[in-house]
Amino acid sequence: MSQSTFIQLRFLKPLEKYQHEKPYWLFVAKPNEADMTNVALEAVPGIHVHDVRGEEENYKLDEHGFQFVSHGLDFEAFHDNQRIEREYLPQVEEMILKNIPYAEKVFVFNWRVRKEVGEEQMNDPISPAQIQDNSFVFTPSQTVHSDATEFTLKKRVKKHLPEHADNLLKGRVQMINFWRPIHHEVRNWPLIVCDGRSTPLKNLVAVDQIGRRFVGDLYYATYDPGYKWHYMSSMRVDEGVLFKCWDTGNKSPSKVCLHSSCGMPKETLPEAYQPRLSIECRALVFSAAEDP
Repeated sequence: MSQSTFIQLRFLKPLEKYQHEKPYWLFVAKPNEADMTNVALEAVPGIHVHDVRGEEENYKLDEHGFQFVSHGLDFEAFHDNQRIEREYLPQVEEMILKNIPYAEKVFVFNWRVRKEVGEEQMNDPISPAQIQDNSFVFTPSQTVHSDATEFTLKKRVKKHLPEHADNLLKGRVQMINFWRPIHHEVRNWPLIVCDGRSTPLKNLVAVDQIGRRFVGDLYYATYDPGYKWHYMSSMRVDEGVLFKCWDTGNKSPSKVCLHSSCGMPKETLPEAYQPRLSIECRALVFSAAEDP
């Protein structure tokens, strides 16, 4: 039987200045007197989150913006970046094609390992060099966001598939994230996903991310009590979740899936457990243009 609990999530503060000043993060050496960010966040406690365990098959990518999967991937060498690129990413592409039947082409363009650390380290700043280093293990993301705007999604297509970008962009394009535990199940700091049907697009605020190799933006969200949040308790290494970062199509009920991670209430955790260790892969997913 699925259960529910209450958590705390961090949202973008709805400041008046964002009406005339775009939020940003600098992941490069900052100019003199420039701030690394003008982003202001607020923590909202008492948010209801639903555990889908036992009913995970009820959630579909186009309907809800996310879909839990039993992925069947055969790979354990997550310490070896070259093997991840050579062996794991092609398996992820095939798995996504299998789970999105209308998809015609999938291209994984980046990946990242994350690990739960001590509370005092969770908010340590990240240097520009660490951002570019795939071997650097990030901590779980603690802010409600989506990984791309439509502008950045299209820019990614042009960057990673330049010879075919014009034709690919004539069809429907999605950025899909595949998230899963590695080595052991996740008990704390799970991925929390939001039903896309409960997400008013007016709540999304584009935030610039300025890096050495790529400049784009993603969406943060302001708080709304109408959001419907879900997670899977004790997610195993053979399980995972696909979710939409953005969808250029307009026919499906969900265009985007806000997401975050958070520490779970202590009363829901066992006395001893292994810290979360996970990997996420972002993919460009191409399909035929929607009928008008």
